[in-house]
Amino acid sequence: MLKEKPKSFQPLVNPEEEAFFAGPQTRWKEFKFVVKVALEFIRGFRILHFIGPCVTVFGSARFEEKDKFYQLAVQVGERVSQMGFAVMTGGGPGIMEAANRGAK
Repeated sequence: MLKEKPKSFQPLVNPEEEAFFAGPQTRWKEFKFVVKVALEFIRGFRILHFIGPCVTVFGSARFEEKDKFYQLAVQVGERVSQMGFAVMTGGGPGIMEAANRGAK
């Protein structure tokens, strides 16, 4: 028995990214896309430039407030901020949340 031919693959994408999955575009569209990406990088770097020196903290989201490593991350965030550094995290729960709490 023959199986039905599968329908074409349609990835779930952001509408702004549909052009990427559509294949090659005109040079003008490609150029506009590159400029847009470059501007996003520049905007991000300008924001980071004005923050000053910072320490980045990434860690597990599975640690809860009562855990010793969570408490240690709170202390690290507090001491790093007292030294004049900004604390930058991924914003998630667990260790990253603890570092942010300590930095307040």
